[in-house]
Amino acid sequence: MKIFKLLHVVVAQAFYKWAMREINPMHPDVPRIMLRQQELSEKYRRIWA
Repeated sequence: MKIFKLLHVVVAQAFYKWAMREINPMHPDVPRIMLRQQELSEKYRRIWA
């Protein structure tokens, strides 16, 4: 089960990284995307802890 959570986090991080490259910096969803990226990085650290 841990491997599926890790896979989900890695894929989601890749998606949000791609989205930040493609999206206009003035788009209203940018703060929400940045917050989600932080949440995913914390989740990644917790999985490996």
